[in-house]
Amino acid sequence: MDATRLVETRQAAYLDRVVPGHRIVRVRWSGGATQVIEAGQGQPLLLLHGGLGEATQWAPLMPALAQKYRVLAVDRPGHGLADYFDYRDVNILDVASRFAREILDALNVASAAVLGNSMGGLWAAGFALAHPERVNRLILIGAPAGVQRAIPWTLRLGSVALLAGVMKSGLTSVTRDNVRALWAEKIVVHPERLGDDFLDLCAASQLRNYLSWISLLQSTIDLGGLKADLLLTERWQRLQPPTTFIWGEQDQWVPPEAGERIAGAHENIRMVRVPNAGHAPWFDDTPAVARAVEDAVN
Repeated sequence: MDATRLVETRQAAYLDRVVPGHRIVRVRWSGGATQVIEAGQGQPLLLLHGGLGEATQWAPLMPALAQKYRVLAVDRPGHGLADYFDYRDVNILDVASRFAREILDALNVASAAVLGNSMGGLWAAGFALAHPERVNRLILIGAPAGVQRAIPWTLRLGSVALLAGVMKSGLTSVTRDNVRALWAEKIVVHPERLGDDFLDLCAASQLRNYLSWISLLQSTIDLGGLKADLLLTERWQRLQPPTTFIWGEQDQWVPPEAGERIAGAHENIRMVRVPNAGHAPWFDDTPAVARAVEDAVN
């Protein structure tokens, strides 16, 4: 079975279990084609997943949100079942804002509440900065990229072209067990709750998309960490849509105190802590994150 078919097969089984009644829409933007996983009706919520991930990672949160909203979880370029995308020599924030705008256009959505996690949080903020008229609420779940330079050394080394072969070897030797180990170390507090079907889907997506992922690392990271021009710094104060951080208290990427400092300095930004939760807090406490999103949207 080829890589794309393997992802399709595993995704269908996983979504049928976790998001019954979901709909898959294939859409085009100027950089290729991607998929949108849709559920529910009502006010639209656009969900942008984290780096080296896929839209299916939002699945545990989607049924709760779909009770009130039209939930639109999209694979960012080069992730999930999106077309391959070469991130080298592109301006990431320009790509982010163009991508989100064209996806909403393709779905005939004039404006939406935009949710982002990790690198998807940076994309969501970049879109809100470029097109505030399209974003009625900005909700950043888990520490968004753009808060600080520091990131794990393994990702920094992956940004070096000479070490791309080493990174490729690591990405293509993926197993269910090492996906679980990564999530336990960096993403969730309760890895024992991750289903085998989810872990197998993550592994298949990684095998399909590793070339796009390597190019993303090379575009956004250097040996110092996240590239300095991607730090939002003074740009936080330029955000026009009401903005909410929903931050796991045990986020292993950036501690919640960093979000509280940003929120304390900008009256348009509020902060919600999620106890006993990590970088993808909806996996650790789905009801708490769903309530926080509903409060932010309303």
